[in-house]
Amino acid sequence: MPTRRILYDSTTCPWSQRCRITLLEKGLPFEMREVDLSNKDAEFVKTYRSIYPDPEAPAKVPILIDGPDTKLVESLIIVEYLNQQYPEPPLLPANAAAAARVRLFNETFSSQLTGSMYGLARADSKAAVEAGKARLAAALKVLDEFIKLHGSQQGGDFFLGATFSLAEACCTSLLQRGLAMLPHYRGVDLWQLVQEHGLSRLERWMRAALARPSAQQTKPADDVLIAGMAKYVSPLKEE
Repeated sequence: MPTRRILYDSTTCPWSQRCRITLLEKGLPFEMREVDLSNKDAEFVKTYRSIYPDPEAPAKVPILIDGPDTKLVESLIIVEYLNQQYPEPPLLPANAAAAARVRLFNETFSSQLTGSMYGLARADSKAAVEAGKARLAAALKVLDEFIKLHGSQQGGDFFLGATFSLAEACCTSLLQRGLAMLPHYRGVDLWQLVQEHGLSRLERWMRAALARPSAQQTKPADDVLIAGMAKYVSPLKEE
C-alpha cells in the first residue's frame, strides 16, 4: 500500500512552501490540507498537540504526516527528514563540510535577508524606512560575498553551481515574498538594490532559484503574497 503523506499547509506561509518545494523535488506524492490560521479547526490543533504537547504553544504549520509512524513539525526539521528518508535526488552534498556550508547559507540568509526584510516592513517612519533600506542593502552584500566564498560557480548559478540543494529549497519562498511585498509597502525593489551594488553572483543565484519549476509551481500570486504579508507591516507615522 502506498505511503499516505499529508502536509498541513497555508498558502501564505513561506515555511510551509519550502516543504512543498522539497516534496516536489523528491517526486513524493502528498495530500495538502489548507489551514486557515485565523480560524484553526479542532482536528488541526489536535494533530499539532499530538506532536508538540505544550498546551500553551500556538498550533502552526507546517505539519508533515508520513505514513502511520512519522509526524513532524518545524519546516527545517521536515525538509531535513525528507532529504534523509528519501535520498534521491540528494538535496545536500554527501561531504559533511559541503553540507554544513549549505546549512550555514540558510542560517545566513535567515539572519541577514529575512531579518532585514521583516525589519523594513516594521519600519514606522520615513527615516526608519531609509535606515531599513540601508540594512537591507548591507544584507544583500553579505549574501553575495557568502556565495562567492562558500558556494560554487561550476556549471550553474545555484549555491552549489549546477546542483539544486536545500539552499534554494529553503530560501526561495522568502525571496518571492520580499520581491512582492517590499515594492508594494515600502517602495523598495530588491532587483534594483542588487544591481545598483553590483552583486552579480547573488543576482544569478536569485534568478536560478526563482526559475526552478518547483518554486514557480508552489508560488502564490503576488496579490496573495502581498495580502499575506500585511500583518507584518507597520503603518507609517505622519511627519
